[in-house]
This record gives sequence, structure tokens and C-alpha cells, in this order.
Amino acid sequence: MYRKYPEQINLNYLRVFNELYRTRSTTLAAAKLGISQSAVSQVLSKLRHATGDPLFIKGQGQLVPTVRATEIGEGLANELIQLDKRFYPDDFLNQGDFDGEINFAIASPLIDVIAEELMATSAKVIPKGKINFNHWNDHTLDQIINGDIHIGLNLFPINAPKEIRQIPLLENEAVFISKTPNKWIEEGMEQSGFAEHVFGGIIFSGINRLQPVLENNSLTEGFKFKYRSESHSLLAQHLMTEKSVVLTDKFSCHYYPGHYCYEAPERLANLLPSRLSYALYYLQANHQHQIYSDSERVVKKLLEQFDSSVQLIPNRNKF
Repeated sequence: MYRKYPEQINLNYLRVFNELYRTRSTTLAAAKLGISQSAVSQVLSKLRHATGDPLFIKGQGQLVPTVRATEIGEGLANELIQLDKRFYPDDFLNQGDFDGEINFAIASPLIDVIAEELMATSAKVIPKGKINFNHWNDHTLDQIINGDIHIGLNLFPINAPKEIRQIPLLENEAVFISKTPNKWIEEGMEQSGFAEHVFGGIIFSGINRLQPVLENNSLTEGFKFKYRSESHSLLAQHLMTEKSVVLTDKFSCHYYPGHYCYEAPERLANLLPSRLSYALYYLQANHQHQIYSDSERVVKKLLEQFDSSVQLIPNRNKF
């Protein structure tokens, strides 16, 4: 039904609604928008009158959206971004002239490995821009949707909302690292050696399922993780002790210069992740913008360089 102009919803009301739907709080929505809490409440009152629905009710210490509010709110953030891009189409077209801000979120432990090179590369691609690096956390997907984070780099796949585009970049593999040459690893990791070595593990995709498999398998009797961590610096300290071993991925070898990186023996192939994948994450609505499409190329090339420069010591698979 056509509505006369005075009866139509003000576009700014939808921006307020979007923040209410995202934050479930008039206080947080006001802070995000840079307006007063009373202004947010006034807009909510007008939207309730326009829709004939309470939209949000108080419960469990926050605003709980009604069914009607959910119908309005799902996908609204993307639609507002698309509309903004119609008004400001040149914001991301020329990275050389781009002087805005790009917020990356990178999953641990990859940030320890790639951040320095990624920072240097990004500075060349967008020399006038400001680049912020953040650790990926439990709120990052929401931050990508609301625009606080522009590009994420994490394992693949993850359970992400449909508004977020997942771009698989490269696969690598599980490896073992030691501080000194380790004949036991190189020759295929005989069963009796697991009880003699102390293991640390970087948290990568599937390690929660991997640990009980390794600890309760006839091929790895005696295997135990002494440390499980997202910190390479912690595990690097662990590797200072005799007969200490780290199980991680191939990219992580770059964090351990001067160490010995071994490919996993074939006899353990069925117990370890065969492939560890990484991907970029950003709003589906941004996939045609040059900054985002170039980010795929730049990060993928960087990971490929990391992958090709690691020389793993082969296992003889004696056992």
C-alpha cells in the first residue's frame, strides 16, 4: 500500500532500530549512534506507533525483540550498507587514495605469524589509510555485520551468518616442531616414544576432537598435551625443554626460526587433520568493492609465500 510522505518511516529511524536490534539496549544504541538515550527512546516510541507492535520488550536484563522486530531486523544492517554505498560509491574504489580506516580481525594463533607481514603489505596497498589489527573474538562476526570490523581472517569453515562472505584462501597441514633435531619424530614416531616426550599444541580447527583421539589410540599410547594454547610465545618457551614437541600447522613454522619442523608420519595420517584451511570474512554486500577483492589477492599471496618457504623435514615412516 502506498503511504503519503508524512506517513513514511524516516530512514534515520531505521538506523536507530538497527542498533537497538543489534545491541538490545537503548544505552548501547545511543552510544553507538552518538545521540542521547532519550532520543533513541523517542524513535522507538514512534516506530511502535507506526508498526502497531511493541517491537522490544524487557527481559533477562536486555531488550528482547518481538517476532515483528525480528522480521524487520534480519538483514537490515546489510540493506542500510547497500543504500549508503549508492550515495557514496567512491569510498573504496581507489586504494591508493583511500585515507579511511580498515579494521582487521585475525584469529589466534595466526595473528602471531602473519600480522607483521600483513601490516607491511597493507601499508603498501593503502599507503594513506589507517590499519588496525584486532584479535578475532566471540563478537567478531557481529562486529563485521555492524561495520566495526571490515575484514576477518580465520579458520575455514566456521558457522557464520549468511550476510558474511567466506572466501577460502589456502590449505596447509599439521606438523611437529622441536627445538633440537629429533630422530624419533623423523623416523616415524615409534609408539614407545610418546610417553617419553612432552607435547604442546596450538589450538586449530578440530583440536577439541583431535585430543581424545590422540590420547586414546593404540598408535599414540602415552600421548598427552601438557599445554594447549593460542599463544605461540608460550609454546616457544615449552620447546626450550628437552624432548618437548609442539603440534601445530605448517604456517606456524614461521614463528619458530631455527627450529626443526617435521611432517607428520603416514602412520598418523588418519588421526591428524588432513587439511587446515583459512578464509577471509567480510560482508557479502562488499564483495564488489576493490578494497575487499584486493584483500583476497593480497592475503592469499602472502599465505602462499609462507607455505612455499617452509621446508619440512620428511619422516621415514619406519614404524
